[in-house]
Amino acid sequence: MVSFGETVDRVVGLGTHLLHGLRGASENTAGDLAPYLDTPVDILFPAPVVPRDIKRSAPRVNFGRKRVIETLRWHSQHVVLCPHYRTRHSGEYWLNQRATARWIHPSGGQRKRALIYVHGWLEPGPWVEEALLLPRLHDELGVDVFHIQLPFHGSRNPRSALFHGEFFWTADLVRTVESVRQSIIDVRTLMLWLREKQGYEEVGVTGISLGGGLTMAIACVEPTPDYIVPIIGHLKLGEAVEEAPILWRMKADLERFGIGESQRRALFDRLGLGSLRPKLPPARQLWVEATDDVYITAPLVKEQWEEWGRPPIEWIPGGHMTFPLSLGRIVTRLKRFHAELPRGG
Repeated sequence: MVSFGETVDRVVGLGTHLLHGLRGASENTAGDLAPYLDTPVDILFPAPVVPRDIKRSAPRVNFGRKRVIETLRWHSQHVVLCPHYRTRHSGEYWLNQRATARWIHPSGGQRKRALIYVHGWLEPGPWVEEALLLPRLHDELGVDVFHIQLPFHGSRNPRSALFHGEFFWTADLVRTVESVRQSIIDVRTLMLWLREKQGYEEVGVTGISLGGGLTMAIACVEPTPDYIVPIIGHLKLGEAVEEAPILWRMKADLERFGIGESQRRALFDRLGLGSLRPKLPPARQLWVEATDDVYITAPLVKEQWEEWGRPPIEWIPGGHMTFPLSLGRIVTRLKRFHAELPRGG
């Protein structure tokens, strides 16, 4: 019998046919993937340098409580690998060079522990999380929260996009890979700034869906966060393209470009996201996954979970799109995990 969570996921998946059906990827860049195939991790995801150009806005009070929000802006340190993509990156997509994050901290000043939050795909702005989730993490965990904006979303979305996130996951594979690369270096740049320039003694990373997968990838490159909490995410992108209803447009466009299933699987294997392994020990990871998720399916999660040494995992009931019904449970589990973390290690 199909569960409520599965039903919601499938209905939303059908709804994306209206959104993504407006147009598909216009460029087949599979022939330009050579700089990314079988490439060492330290080249795909180079370490950032300590940024000197982060600018802070004047803080404002959030919801009349003793928290304030500041906006951080800086120039992304992302460097494109594909020569043919550089023109688009510096031209049509120039807004992505402006990285931004929102910083929630007590009105009396910052604390010693920080948590970076990475949002999901297709999110136009920070309002939902800042109303429902991030204030709870700020208050209950006793951490300052940084909500980073991903490429092709929010203020970084180019005018040529029909909706936020349209250009992030598509059959334009070079653009997709570069979106992932830029997301990861932007988060790592912020993490480095928090440690080196702001004196935070602990910096964790959490994220939902797309943000959960990016959170996992960030645990695979040094320097690592102090801990990660990926929520309804995994790194099995090749399998997700074949199976997840929400990625139907990407799969259909690759078929249109003449890239069949066996070639798709070979390409994603060589891109290497699914074979990443964590530098962070299992005890410093907490996975939150949904039992009936149609997009991030339990068998694929368990496969990666085994490969990663079986880190602590919390299974919530329901599907991908019904996870908000379990927010209380997620925050409670995260709070316990955070309280039990070994300090200074």
